[in-house]
Amino acid sequence: MKIEDLINHQKHDGSFGPFHSMSKDNQITTEKALNRFYYLGLDKDNPIVDKTLSYVKKCFDGLVEISDRKEKVIQWEVFEKLMFATWLVIFNVEDNKVKKLQSMWTDIITQSIVDNKFNVDLYKANYQRNFGKLKSGQRVIDPTSFYMVNFLRNQLDERASLAYFEYIMEQGIYYIYKENLYELPKVFNHKNTIFYLIAIRLAAPYVKDEVRLDFVKQWLYKNQADDGFWYMENLKTDGIIFPTSSSWRSKKNKLNDIRNFIQYQIMDKLP
Repeated sequence: MKIEDLINHQKHDGSFGPFHSMSKDNQITTEKALNRFYYLGLDKDNPIVDKTLSYVKKCFDGLVEISDRKEKVIQWEVFEKLMFATWLVIFNVEDNKVKKLQSMWTDIITQSIVDNKFNVDLYKANYQRNFGKLKSGQRVIDPTSFYMVNFLRNQLDERASLAYFEYIMEQGIYYIYKENLYELPKVFNHKNTIFYLIAIRLAAPYVKDEVRLDFVKQWLYKNQADDGFWYMENLKTDGIIFPTSSSWRSKKNKLNDIRNFIQYQIMDKLP
């Protein structure tokens, strides 16, 4: 999606229709627009981003109700708050109520660690202690979801952070790449490599020891051509992550976009 298209699709209230969608279909949602802003490198000072974030803030404050279907398998109100707050955090919007929610989730995760390992059963108990008992058929919010991993960045102490990192690496990140992150994708020239690398980028802030993710760096170096580019002929544009240039009709644009993504979005974010 080009920024001009997003401007044309944005509604007066700052939304783009439905809010929540991490799916790969063609429907434009507020969440997809936010993702696109992020990958285009736009910040909260950009007018279209600012207008969207103002809408997200109203959603978080309970002033606006989104039109999305309420999922019954989770505590939807809890999920909504986390979702809205996470996007505010991603775009560095300061808000005291968001910080208070971060503190609550930080305690839930920290108190779910025993013997330096994240304990899922303890997490489920701590979750319900804070948000109420689940109804029959309901489940807790996945502790490795895209939202949780983004929301708690730089919030955990070193011990909890490392335990949480190990759990993320073993489980993957829900909505992004829900497989063991210690296992490299079998095929580099594939869209799954991009999602894998995004998951690694999200996990990286939770660990300081550069050795733990060195295997990813070595894998990227191994697949880098002598001219400094990564050739991924099978990769297609998705309108969210790529392209960041005007068009991939130009082979040079595609090569530059992929190189910039791997170099600046991934490698520069690793410890």
